[in-house]
Amino acid sequence: MGGLSGQIRGKSKIETYLKYKEQVEQWEGLFEDQQPDPKFKKHCKSLMFQDSSTGEWVLNYHLHT
Repeated sequence: MGGLSGQIRGKSKIETYLKYKEQVEQWEGLFEDQQPDPKFKKHCKSLMFQDSSTGEWVLNYHLHT
């Protein structure tokens, strides 16, 4: 079982979430499971952290096949 892992970065939490949601939609049908699930915006935002060196908000993700 494979997948794609990475980070999404943005200037704000909402920008980061929207970038993540857009990326998941771009790969729709290829990945069966997304962690975190972009359907739950509050959960995604709760998993974000702010990079102290850049000030960007970061969301780690894994898309499972």
